[in-house]
Amino acid sequence: MTPLTLVLLAKIGVTLLFVVVPLLIASSSRLEKSFGVTALSPTLFRLYGVAVLALLVGYASGFFYIAHVEFPWGVTTMGLVSNAGAVIALIMTGAWRANVPLGSFFAVIALALMVAMLMPELAISRL
Repeated sequence: MTPLTLVLLAKIGVTLLFVVVPLLIASSSRLEKSFGVTALSPTLFRLYGVAVLALLVGYASGFFYIAHVEFPWGVTTMGLVSNAGAVIALIMTGAWRANVPLGSFFAVIALALMVAMLMPELAISRL
């Protein structure tokens, strides 16, 4: 187990449980209330859920590199852009007020990935 492995596991687990599953199975009315938007059908929510699931598959690909003692630069760059971008979007739109726990989680992941990228050898060293 490495520090970066823990970050990736946390990102995958929390996002799967609190973002992907609701987007794929929750009712349109519940999703509209959660996101503060009105949709003619749940299709857009479902597509977004699939897109986020695809990102999680990308995160999981980092485990292969870590197992081979290689730093997963592509995975960490993807994660930094995704999580920091989410935080910036939430702040710029004012939506962070309604999403403090999730926004804080994205910020922590972005910071952890940034630290990992600054210290790659430490990030993939065994605990």
